[in-house]
Amino acid sequence: MDKFAFIKHLMGFLRLLGKKTPFLLPLTVLVLALSGVFELATAADRPAEVDKTILLNADSWEHSQDMTTDGKYYYFTCKQGIIKTELDSKTVLMRNADALPDKFVEDYGSAHIGGISYRDGKLYCAVEDSKVWQHPLILVYSAYTLEYTGEYYELDPARHTKGLPWVCVDPETGIIYCAARDNATTLMRYDTKAKQYIDDLVLVNSDPDFNIHKIQGCEIYGGVLYAATNDSTQAVYTVDIADGTAEKLFDRNLFSGSEGEGLTILETDDGAFIHAMDMSPIFLSAYVRHYAK
Repeated sequence: MDKFAFIKHLMGFLRLLGKKTPFLLPLTVLVLALSGVFELATAADRPAEVDKTILLNADSWEHSQDMTTDGKYYYFTCKQGIIKTELDSKTVLMRNADALPDKFVEDYGSAHIGGISYRDGKLYCAVEDSKVWQHPLILVYSAYTLEYTGEYYELDPARHTKGLPWVCVDPETGIIYCAARDNATTLMRYDTKAKQYIDDLVLVNSDPDFNIHKIQGCEIYGGVLYAATNDSTQAVYTVDIADGTAEKLFDRNLFSGSEGEGLTILETDDGAFIHAMDMSPIFLSAYVRHYAK
């Protein structure tokens, strides 16, 4: 059994245990307790949250990379899978637990789904041959079925020397945005119609040393790109895609050892606007945190 099949079966087994037996109860109680300690320890430093959703055990694994929305549902990625949920982030409506097609696993060494972005019924997913970084890919999936559509784009490994952690599609133009993993000072733009890069967008800030480090996921809304990072403060940034003006919006200031993940943008009735993900240090709990505009 290969590692993808093993992970798929393991996650299915853990979900079954959680629903059908009390065996995971002690672990769940422990994870909740530890997560509560982490939250209390950072409460004074974290920005105000409209609300937050905690995911535990197998659910945290399925919410471990990035998220996007079509305005009605959320879509989440993990390293090998995609799920579709209600806007509560918890109610899973559809699951593709083994979303990497064999062709890409066998021919390209694809092993990791990262950032995800929605446009016109399609999900654009960043895919890497993790830690090899020779085949940065964008695979396109149906938002209705979560199945691979047959559409893909192979990007230039010379430009993506440490993989392709995320991609973001402009809902107006269909242009794909991506960047270097470390200390990005520009955003790369890829035209899927022409299947080629177009001019880079230079980040403009009053600080000459300004850069955005370890972007995990982005979303474009109203001409602004919102970027969630796993830098030292798990900061969220904005970039005006018209002129490149870039600013730090806020620091998430998560507990030490936590991992800042991606985000999406959706105006909800409770006043939330930015919905950002993170994994706790024990990686058995994950959060979707909802912030006001």
